[in-house]
Amino acid sequence: MRSALISIAGQPRAAADRGKAGFAGKSLARRQLDFALAAGAEQIILLGDGAAPETIALRHVAEGAGAKVLAIADGHGLLGAVRAADHLLVLAPGVLPEAPIVLEMLGKGSSLLVVPAAQGIAAGFERIDLERAWAGALVVQGGLVERLAELTPDSDPAAALLRIALQAKVVERRVPETLLADGSWAMVRSAADAAAAERAWMKRNVPEAPRNRPARWLATLALRQLAARLLQQPRAAALLAGITAALLAAGIACALASWPVAAFLLVALGVFASELSAGVARLASAPFGLDRRGRLLAGALTGTVDLALAVCAMLAIGQDWLHRLFPPIVLVGLLGMLRPETWPGPRALLGDRLLLALVLALAAALHATEPAVMLLVLLVMALEAAQMLTRRG
Repeated sequence: MRSALISIAGQPRAAADRGKAGFAGKSLARRQLDFALAAGAEQIILLGDGAAPETIALRHVAEGAGAKVLAIADGHGLLGAVRAADHLLVLAPGVLPEAPIVLEMLGKGSSLLVVPAAQGIAAGFERIDLERAWAGALVVQGGLVERLAELTPDSDPAAALLRIALQAKVVERRVPETLLADGSWAMVRSAADAAAAERAWMKRNVPEAPRNRPARWLATLALRQLAARLLQQPRAAALLAGITAALLAAGIACALASWPVAAFLLVALGVFASELSAGVARLASAPFGLDRRGRLLAGALTGTVDLALAVCAMLAIGQDWLHRLFPPIVLVGLLGMLRPETWPGPRALLGDRLLLALVLALAAALHATEPAVMLLVLLVMALEAAQMLTRRG
């Protein structure tokens, strides 16, 4: 089993003053917790006041991810907490671990992360000798943790375990200097460091806007302006999902009232809100990927948008129910199975729900919803057939 030690009291005060929104909506300790969970930690050991609000919040997150949590007041609290054959991941106070590649470097055994002394000292890391600096993370066996009994309880356990690991000649692994340059592995010592880390984080994690997917392109442009503020709200993604549901429901209500143009326009707004919600959820889980709740939310949003699009199309087709049901169901079914939004180049436009809703709004204004839906079905099928022939050729 792998445990992880995260210091609450030892985090830089300048970063702590920024509160839970210090790094795009999460405290430094919370980002260390995300890294520890991604590294496979099954037990999280929190060093600090067990009754502090941040400690309680971290406990809830860790337990929600299935990890056990132990709060300790000093280094001697580690004694007996890690079995001799198990491993302890130690994260130095102030380290911002945002590089997924480092997860592979830590592996399953013992390891000590280092950086060249010159670059490391300039970035705020602790010097080991003339050539090396500690990169702020190490993994040691539980047997080495027991050596803390030789020190006083008020000794800094991270610094002590670094010395113990060096004495035990734990395998050293060098963190690529590119990670220091792009800020995905950094040391935060001050409010200025925190602000710089947040800017670098946004640059790394807000993706380039894909122009062949208008809904995501617009949502990405909005995220570039709003992400920092949205991520400060823990329930921003859920709130945007609620707005999505309200817009889609309003669209269906308009379709029932025989206002098909307004219905499709509201669905288009709902698509934009859903993309914004999904984008916020991705950023909230970056850089280690969506958790189970985030994946469920993303899937539910896509399904709800498609359902609303199909219902509005059915209600906009002014014929018997067979004519109303068949074309929209076929269109939405093809979109779900073939996923044209993932196709390269301009062909991806056929899978963009916002664009489809706008096309259908125009068709509804011309009283041509059914022909428009059937034409979209034929276009999707034709392009898929062309792709199959190209792959076979």
